[in-house]
Amino acid sequence: MTTKLERIAAKARCEPKLCFTSLAHHVSKDRIWESLRRIPKRSAPGCDGQTVSAAKEEFEIWVEPMLQSVHRQGYHPPPIRRVYIPKPGKQEKRPLGVPTVSDRALQRSTAQVLSTIYEQDFLSCSFGGRPQKGAHHALATLNEVIAGKKVSWVLEADIKNFFGSLDHGWLLRFVEHRVG
Repeated sequence: MTTKLERIAAKARCEPKLCFTSLAHHVSKDRIWESLRRIPKRSAPGCDGQTVSAAKEEFEIWVEPMLQSVHRQGYHPPPIRRVYIPKPGKQEKRPLGVPTVSDRALQRSTAQVLSTIYEQDFLSCSFGGRPQKGAHHALATLNEVIAGKKVSWVLEADIKNFFGSLDHGWLLRFVEHRVG
């Protein structure tokens, strides 16, 4: 028996030009609860001060109003708490936004639904920010390529403030090709 997300993935794979609509109902109370359970207990609270333990205890209080606002397309995320963490080996600090715990659970749930679609479109040589892929997978693939061919050079690059400098309007237009 296939799950709803598996059916969405199959449809996305078979119809690469299809624009999905009406996905909000897949962001359900159960999915948010599962996402909340996966947030590490010692995670920092957001600007509301709510801990992961408190969010779990108060789940029934906040989840329904959140879902109602998502489903009527009126959800506005709470403010993000800004912290600065040291960059390894540098004096600079990296800005980090800490959402509220409840918003993190919603973000994880939404990302799970969206990645079901977009994972079908991504290239197998793309590793950044993808489920079950990471730096170790990228290095293993690079090792295979280098071992199989003569390689004259390798380029390492770090784009300063990459995510902070992305054009969010362009990103939204890109997302709208598959999700409308």
